[in-house]
Amino acid sequence: MSNSVLERSNTFRSINPQKPFRMFAGIAESSTISSGSLDAQKLLAISERTNSGIVIPKHNPHLFQDSQKAINELRKTSGLTWEQVAKLFNVSRRSIHFWASGQPLASDNEEKLNRLLGVIRYIDRGSASLNRKLLLKPNADGELPLDQLISGEYDKVRENLGRGNPPKRPQLRPLSEEESELRRPLPPEILIDALQDSIHHDVGRSRPAKTLSSGQNRSGKQTD
Repeated sequence: MSNSVLERSNTFRSINPQKPFRMFAGIAESSTISSGSLDAQKLLAISERTNSGIVIPKHNPHLFQDSQKAINELRKTSGLTWEQVAKLFNVSRRSIHFWASGQPLASDNEEKLNRLLGVIRYIDRGSASLNRKLLLKPNADGELPLDQLISGEYDKVRENLGRGNPPKRPQLRPLSEEESELRRPLPPEILIDALQDSIHHDVGRSRPAKTLSSGQNRSGKQTD
């Protein structure tokens, strides 16, 4: 038996086969943290991400991209902070950052996201600052619309705030080939030639500057 085979055999023997293992967010991990396993910080991060509703991707990645766009639209349109958006889902701010960066959501959080975004689009006043003031302004009952959203009273928020009237965004159309050609920058060789050309100045007669004697003022009169 070669030395390499002996070394591998000794390496496998050094691992305790009776050592218990547990599944952690889809990752097999030893119950005892050692130098060969994940450290405590990584385990804590995995635990937090799992408990916050993040699941292992099993579906079409395009669905996760839609959720990423939705969570960013929710924050930008509502004008709320990351902390306030996290309260809407009863999760940590870190979880919201994970979702905004493309991490998948659990099905219940995805459903809540779509409902919240529907309410925000309905009451949208066309400005994030106006929407934020609207959500943080107490109503006749002394309740904040934001608190009503946190408790899931979506229909009540719609009814109390009413439909918004945001300005219509202009629909951009693709440029034609002719317009694209007109907007295309000049070739580099033409720009280089333009930089090397000397600037022409018209040469003409200039009037000499007139100086005043020590005994005259600006009007030409003699001073004492």
